[in-house]
Amino acid sequence: MEARACTTAILALAMMLAGCQEDALVPGLDAAQRAQLRAMRLPAQLPASPGNAVADDLEAARFGHAVFFDARLSSNQNVRCATCHIPERFFADGNAASTGLERGTRNTPSLYAAAWKRWQMWDGRADSLWSQPLLALENPKEMNFTRLELAHRVAQTYRVPYERLFGALPDLSQYPARGKPGDASFDSLTVTEQRLINGVVANVGKSLEAYERKLALLPGPLDEFLDGDEKALSAEAREGARVFFTAGCAECHSGPQLSDDAFHSIGRPETEGRAQALEALALSPFNAAGAFHDGTPELIPSPSAEDEGAYHTPSLRNVARTGPWGHDGAFTTLEAAVDAHLPSRVSAAERPALILFLRSLEARDPPSPWNNWPNR
Repeated sequence: MEARACTTAILALAMMLAGCQEDALVPGLDAAQRAQLRAMRLPAQLPASPGNAVADDLEAARFGHAVFFDARLSSNQNVRCATCHIPERFFADGNAASTGLERGTRNTPSLYAAAWKRWQMWDGRADSLWSQPLLALENPKEMNFTRLELAHRVAQTYRVPYERLFGALPDLSQYPARGKPGDASFDSLTVTEQRLINGVVANVGKSLEAYERKLALLPGPLDEFLDGDEKALSAEAREGARVFFTAGCAECHSGPQLSDDAFHSIGRPETEGRAQALEALALSPFNAAGAFHDGTPELIPSPSAEDEGAYHTPSLRNVARTGPWGHDGAFTTLEAAVDAHLPSRVSAAERPALILFLRSLEARDPPSPWNNWPNR
């Protein structure tokens, strides 16, 4: 008992000393803010994937890696997931709005933080990482593919890895070549036939998630600082961390990804957002309440007044590398984004330090071969 008590006392002293050191390195924070700062440390493990039994399967990741870069999964045979999520641009694209077959209206977020997000897309119309790419595949402005085409392509090109993971494909010889909900070719299928096709589509999405989880960013300067390397952040960046907390940035940008994974309206005029997305999500066969969600089904939230014009809080990890910023890419500089979000909370004298802190939120890139094209 004496040895255990001694060990407990030593640990308590070490924590106290660490807290004192942290106070000295980032002065001006209260106890709650210091706890929030410590909670920004990137954990060693990814969170569990909701609804995907193969999320951490290596073979699924390899299959998803191939699919991610396959332009044959688009109506013009020239658009792929990597058209908007470009390896050389940190799996974003550097444009205000994504462009597949046509220019869209939303900014492309980096996939480096995607595995940490409960909700995908700016309005949260996908409630899992595996269901999100299925929306892009069938979006007329993105890839303009259909689930029947996808099932046929899997049978033609990916039968071996697919069946190794998920079992035998259904016999597709009598199915139409192209079709999705709303098309007579798909709607005329029986409920059982539609479910078989949707099952193939869901499994492709789950393999894509297995790959995208390999794109999770690695610890960077902020994490090294929180581990005790005081040189990892400059004195001005540490002052920027103080401004970050005292200006209220951490009210939304908190936790390891510097995002609360929630939805907010910042007062900009919008015609749609989270509310409309939840209505669409409820109708999707690939949602967390549906038959293709592995494990216990989850409830789909109902829209509320607060959801009108609300968009997802983006991660600030790698924020300096992934501009322009905002759900519509309206902010071309970090300074403009800060000014729009904090018009009266940050003084002109404080802003340079805050910007420097934001620029210090880099993270190391994922390892090879996942961080690049399959043939590079």
